[in-house]
Amino acid sequence: MTLINTNGMAFFGPGSEWFWAALQFTALTITFIAIYRQLRTARSSHAVEQVAEYTRQFDHERMVRHQLAILVAARDKVDVPNGSGVAIGNYFEGLGSLSRSGYLDVTLLWRVFGLVTLRWWAVLEPFFQRQRVEHGDSVFEDFEWLVGALAKMERRAGRTLTIDATYLARWLASDAIEGLQDNLRLEQSLRTVLTAPPDAIDTAHSVADAPASTPSAGRRRATESKDRGAI
Repeated sequence: MTLINTNGMAFFGPGSEWFWAALQFTALTITFIAIYRQLRTARSSHAVEQVAEYTRQFDHERMVRHQLAILVAARDKVDVPNGSGVAIGNYFEGLGSLSRSGYLDVTLLWRVFGLVTLRWWAVLEPFFQRQRVEHGDSVFEDFEWLVGALAKMERRAGRTLTIDATYLARWLASDAIEGLQDNLRLEQSLRTVLTAPPDAIDTAHSVADAPASTPSAGRRRATESKDRGAI
């Protein structure tokens, strides 16, 4: 039984057009695969850089101060400061907007920032509800969309963590506030380390390396005169 009929096949000259067409198609396919892999690698690297940059922004001292103000208010059962609530809400609103528009990898964000996002929504939800009463239901809607997307991923992963009032009370009573305070103390201590400026070091070296000064000619003559008079 013949699987491939090679009768009449030609690889060079007349009749070989089929071979060169197939070879060209194979080369184009390999090129497209290589380009796709390069684009996929570049896109993945860009997504990782994006998430890392937003993580650094969230850990910035100013943002940490806003977080601390919110958690202290939640612990003391008072209203969240408006400025801090808006600052943290806008941060996550930006993440939600980018994710919803396809500019940020939601899956990667979920792996790196999932629990943090869900937890801050739970902390700030009463504040958001007050903001919506005053400014409309569209306030922080992208943040809410992001929370829904991340919660769905949590369920698909088999995680059943419920972030409710009991969970938040335990979190606040543990090390949530103390951790932020430690971060702020560290930033303050780094700013208070005293270091001599480079020009001061150069000046000190110049003084140390300079030869000892000698008495002036006038002082030498006066000293010699006194010595002769003593003789």
